[in-house]
Amino acid sequence: MSGKKVTVTYCDEYDVWPLIADDLSSRLPLKGLVWQSSNQRVERHIQSLEVDLKRFNFEQVPQPLSTTQTNYLNLYFVSCDDNEAYKTKVRRQIRNWVDIIMTKKNQDWLIVYVASPDSKKTNSYLGLKSSVYDKIRTDFNQGKQERCAYIRINDSDGPSSELWTTFVEKMKESILTSFDMQVQQIQEDTRRLDMQRHMPGWNYCTFFILKEGLAQSFEIMTLYEDALIQYDELEASFFQVLRDKALAWFGHFGGTDPGDDSGNIMDFKRKDYRDLINKNIISVFDFRSYLFARQCRMLLKLQRIVEICSRAQFFITSFIPSIRENKEHLTNHFLESWVFSACMNVVNECEPFSAQMAAIDPDFISTYSAVKADLLLTARRQLDKLGVQQKHLPNTAPFSIYLDTQIPPNNETTTLDDSKTSNDITNQKLLEAIDSVDAFDKMYMALSTRAIKSYDSSGRSRAALGVHGDIAALKYTREKYDEAVRIFESMIWRYGEQDWSFIENSLLVKCADSQKRLNKINQYVESLLALLKNSSCLSSCQAAQYADELIANVGKLDKEIKKPFSPMLSVSVVSILDDEKVESTSVEILIENNLTKALHFDNLQLQLVGNDPEETTFYIKNNTIQPGKNTFLLTSDISTSGNYVVESCQMFIGKLIFHQVFMNADQKKRVIRLNHDSKRLIATVSQPTEVRLGERQSFAVRIQSKETPITNGRLLLEPQTEGLEIINTNKVPAKFKTHSGDIKQLELDMQEDGHIILPACDAHEELELAIIYEGSYTEFDYRVKTTVSYTCAGTERKFVSADTISVAVPLSVTESSIFRETCIFLKVELSCNGTLPVRILGSSLSPSKVYAVESQSQVNQWNLTLFPRQTATFVYKLIKRNEMDTEQGVTDSLRSKVHFEVKYRTLKDEVETSVSAMLERKLREHHLGQHFTYVFSKVREAFLSSVDYSSYGLMDVVHLDDFDAELCESFLLHRDLKTKVELLDLIEEFFEEHEAITMKTIKEQAPKDYPQHGISFPLDVPTSKILHTAELILSNDSSLIVSDACPCVLQIKQSTYWCATTDTNDQTQDYIYDIDIDYDNWLLSGKRRLRFSSKPGETMEFPLSLIPLKTGNLLLPPVRVSSISSDIFAATVYTNSAQQILVKPKSKTATFFIEQQQRILAMQPSYADDPTSRTLPETTV
Repeated sequence: MSGKKVTVTYCDEYDVWPLIADDLSSRLPLKGLVWQSSNQRVERHIQSLEVDLKRFNFEQVPQPLSTTQTNYLNLYFVSCDDNEAYKTKVRRQIRNWVDIIMTKKNQDWLIVYVASPDSKKTNSYLGLKSSVYDKIRTDFNQGKQERCAYIRINDSDGPSSELWTTFVEKMKESILTSFDMQVQQIQEDTRRLDMQRHMPGWNYCTFFILKEGLAQSFEIMTLYEDALIQYDELEASFFQVLRDKALAWFGHFGGTDPGDDSGNIMDFKRKDYRDLINKNIISVFDFRSYLFARQCRMLLKLQRIVEICSRAQFFITSFIPSIRENKEHLTNHFLESWVFSACMNVVNECEPFSAQMAAIDPDFISTYSAVKADLLLTARRQLDKLGVQQKHLPNTAPFSIYLDTQIPPNNETTTLDDSKTSNDITNQKLLEAIDSVDAFDKMYMALSTRAIKSYDSSGRSRAALGVHGDIAALKYTREKYDEAVRIFESMIWRYGEQDWSFIENSLLVKCADSQKRLNKINQYVESLLALLKNSSCLSSCQAAQYADELIANVGKLDKEIKKPFSPMLSVSVVSILDDEKVESTSVEILIENNLTKALHFDNLQLQLVGNDPEETTFYIKNNTIQPGKNTFLLTSDISTSGNYVVESCQMFIGKLIFHQVFMNADQKKRVIRLNHDSKRLIATVSQPTEVRLGERQSFAVRIQSKETPITNGRLLLEPQTEGLEIINTNKVPAKFKTHSGDIKQLELDMQEDGHIILPACDAHEELELAIIYEGSYTEFDYRVKTTVSYTCAGTERKFVSADTISVAVPLSVTESSIFRETCIFLKVELSCNGTLPVRILGSSLSPSKVYAVESQSQVNQWNLTLFPRQTATFVYKLIKRNEMDTEQGVTDSLRSKVHFEVKYRTLKDEVETSVSAMLERKLREHHLGQHFTYVFSKVREAFLSSVDYSSYGLMDVVHLDDFDAELCESFLLHRDLKTKVELLDLIEEFFEEHEAITMKTIKEQAPKDYPQHGISFPLDVPTSKILHTAELILSNDSSLIVSDACPCVLQIKQSTYWCATTDTNDQTQDYIYDIDIDYDNWLLSGKRRLRFSSKPGETMEFPLSLIPLKTGNLLLPPVRVSSISSDIFAATVYTNSAQQILVKPKSKTATFFIEQQQRILAMQPSYADDPTSRTLPETTV
């Protein structure tokens, strides 16, 4: 039925066809047809319909039942202008034609009147006369159905002629009417026949022919979608018949005709399939081939190329089981040849259309390439099977995977000779490939390459990898190891990433063998590691073999190879060991060896990360991991303290490195607590016990060798606080205490980079250094990182610690100087610099080179508790030395300073020191002393920070907070369970025993070597002063009478004792005296404020008069002398300071008013000197 068009017959008995043929052909094909089935509402749009015009044949030729009707319209062209001729001849001829047409089913007809160019459509005038066309219409129109059309020869209107347009529209309507009648008839017949399916005598082939007629009718009308639906329904009905096993209408399976194994499955004309169907002798093979070819025909018309390929893949793969079931009736290699040919035929048929479709749809290439690649790969797999059967390929994976029946590995099969193979297979390309290995490889590579390109275009990288593996296997088989290795190495890692262990191993076996043959040791070892990684997919013999190969070749590596522990090995951190049973802090790790062979490693390292230092490493060297579980204790050359996170583990076997990272995002971090090794060197940094303010400050560094003698070492302090700087002094003073108790003073060298060279030390010796620093005055806490690098028994070790050092001074002083003519009284007020009470243990004033201390307190042992907002006052009498030190290079300000020295302990330090000593003693009794430093720091922070030290200073009893188990447990999280429980129990027991601690207990429990702290305050005492002695000399110094003036003299004398130099004794300066008069008590007659000139040793007198305003003992007005110049400071010694004088009243009586019922006491006049003048005062009630 391919290529058939809608047939339109024409009857030309008046020879007009040549005159109108060109006009009619120019209006074909028909455009814009719309068909709506009588029993459906959906419209079908036919964009273009080809029409085949044929001359009408009056002879009745019977049409075969299997032939689909294509004649939908019959035209009768008539040209006659004579009415008489019409009546006598033309009408009879038309009638005969119509009668013949009416005998045919589902065919419509039209009478076309062909007029001359200048004729009119009708000649009637007032209906009296009509034309031949009118008579034809009257004679042949049936009811409302118009059966006539009118056209002109060479119509002057041209293509836009209305007559021709009307005629064409009538043609389209008639064709659609005939088509609709035919569709309805076939559908009705098919429905009726389908309902008879289960009746005796029902024939599937007849049903197929009938229903295919409907599909072909749709195809003729270019309704390819509807035609495809009919073929899909036929396929579904066939599978139903197949499931019912009602294949009596099919003679046999088929596939035995020449060329069946290589025929084009898309060619539905390869055999006369419809005739075979009609005769009920078609085979299943031919029937399915024909049905698939017809479906592909419709899909091609619809330009659905991708669907053709996908349907072809499904058809081929689903038909393979049927072919296998009937292989005894087929020739050898029929299945391989047919599958290969079918796949290639589909690809070759679709390839020309792909370029056109790609130009229309950019996304077409991706989807098309995917289905095309599947077909190419299916075809290539047939080469795998043929290659194995013909010994072109080994009977191993991947070539043997798709064999129908597994061939023994030794390939002991009886293969066909060339002549028999040639008779069996008709595909010429396959024959060429079978005949020659080179041709076989060429075809194998060509198909594989095409499949890879198609898979890459479609983005199916995994499928492309599989084909790459097949190529690599072919190269390996052909002993082209370089090419095989290159391909293997480029793809194996992809399978490893996706955990496709079985596929990965199948490739690795060949890859490793190729690398070994090429002596590529590095790559060979990596392949062995990959194989052992997937040891679960290996037999025990293979695993042992590859493990031996690994051990034998790992020493030949010339570059490092880094691989994860898992899954060959597994590593985990068990615990931290830092008790007295081990020589140093150790980390216990567990390594499980999943291999069957022991592995000897050079170094096993565990990296921990923290704060100071940022990283530390524990290791063990030269040991063996036996199969199964192995436990190792790793030690470190760095002694540090703090919480550390397990970062990674590395094991070195030559240049092979196994590693594992423990800090992945999806993995819980393992935190362990490290303590300083109690048996190794320890260094501490603190504030010195003696602090001398005003001088460069220093840190006290104490280094204890413990049980490890050192041959040499270096100390480095690194500031961790902004603004802090360690000063390079070239020489650092140090005290060296031997194990016998002797103390030596040393000077250690300080290098330019800040490292201090340490001397050799034996076990249990100490070294204390004073290292000068400079820092911001606003900082009271400095953080310093201490690093001691030393050599012990030939091993380089390190001690690293980060300490926060408090440099706050808990006391502050204020001083004042009181000048007298030959001495100075120095008043020192001591107070707390903060909120913590301080226990003062002693004080002294050190003289300077200018002043000697003439008198001070003789108390040698103080026990004074100074609380916040309290002051303690100390007064010292200073006198000038007889001879002043005038050494060069000493400034005047330094020469004049004395130092106030205080010995003290803060109550906080007192309590914490005793508590720490008691807690340490308790921990050491239970062999947990290594945890003391960390535990006490947390206990101090959690439980001692809220102690009321003021209460302790008053009551001599300190009360500790209640034990909080949950809080205590929070800072012991990173210890093993056993240690954590022991520490919790001991801490709880300690708090229960020491709920309240008395001062007596604190002093008894304090360490014997607990030092006192000392602060030396430099005090500025002036060395020179302008000092005036002022004296107010009264004329009557015994008593005065109120309101009576008393003459007096103000005498001012400038002292020479406090002059700066003798050269200034004769210099006169201007001064002002100022009398501070209290006008409520005194009136002054004279100069209250007066400027005068004076020089050292000169005495000045100024007359004045004082008038008392009140009676009683009155203080004399104070006098102060000051300098006119702001640059000169003058002090005044006022002789009359705090002097009182009695002022008597003028009257001798007094009146008192008292309450009733009170005794009247006689007043004793103590102010009268004359006993004769004593009289009883007058009393008024």
